[in-house]
Amino acid sequence: VTESTTGPVKFSPASIAIVVEDDLVMSDNPRFADAFALLFELMYALHLDYPRKLIHTFTFIQKVLMGLDDGKPLKPCLYSLKNNLLLKDAEYYHPIKINGLNK
Repeated sequence: VTESTTGPVKFSPASIAIVVEDDLVMSDNPRFADAFALLFELMYALHLDYPRKLIHTFTFIQKVLMGLDDGKPLKPCLYSLKNNLLLKDAEYYHPIKINGLNK
């Protein structure tokens, strides 16, 4: 993923590598989740900023999905996304019945 990336990121890649400032840091990670956690660890340890065009994505993953709080409140757009995802999750696992119909 680079600053010019605009399309969706493939979630089942054939291989996984981490590149920091044009240098290959690690390759052939066995699992996407491990590579992703390592990416966040490296960004923290090396004091790297999130890519400008992906700052909201990285912030959401950091705070909501990984539970790594930095003491700053979520931006309204990210808070709304969090609530919408929780609502969809609740609707999926606990559908509401209205007049005998599942909603």
